Amino acid sequence: MGARTHFFSRVRPRRPPHPVYGGRPRATAPGGSVGSPFTSGSPARRPCVTASRRLDTRGLEKRGTGTMESGPAIFAGVVFALFGAGLLVWTTTRVRHGRPVALGVSPVASATVASVAAVVALGLGAWCLTQV
Repeated sequence: MGARTHFFSRVRPRRPPHPVYGGRPRATAPGGSVGSPFTSGSPARRPCVTASRRLDTRGLEKRGTGTMESGPAIFAGVVFALFGAGLLVWTTTRVRHGRPVALGVSPVASATVASVAAVVALGLGAWCLTQV
C-alpha cells in the first residue's frame, strides 16, 4: 500500500520555456503595451455589443429599447391587434345580418360586450406596439 497523497499536493510537470521569451514571464505584448486577452480573430470577441446606455430626452434610461424586449412586445401587439380587429369585424357582421352575437343572451348586451372586448384588445395591441 502506498502513502495517501492529497489532490493539491501532486507535483505537476513544468512547461518548457517559451522559444522567444525564454524562461522569463511575459508581462507585456511584443510592442511594449499590455495586450488584450481577445484578439480581433478571437471567437469570444463580440464587437457588436456595446456597454452604452440609451437615454431619453430627460436623461433617464429608456426601457424596452433592446432586442430582447422588442420581440415579445411585437408578437403580443400583433396578436392583440389581430384578435381585436377580427372580433370587431365578426361582431359588426353579425349585428348587420340580424343574427345573435351570443346565443341565449340579449342581442344588445352581447354586441356591447363583444365590441368593448374588441376595442380593449385593439388598445392593448396598440400599447404593446408603442413600447417597442
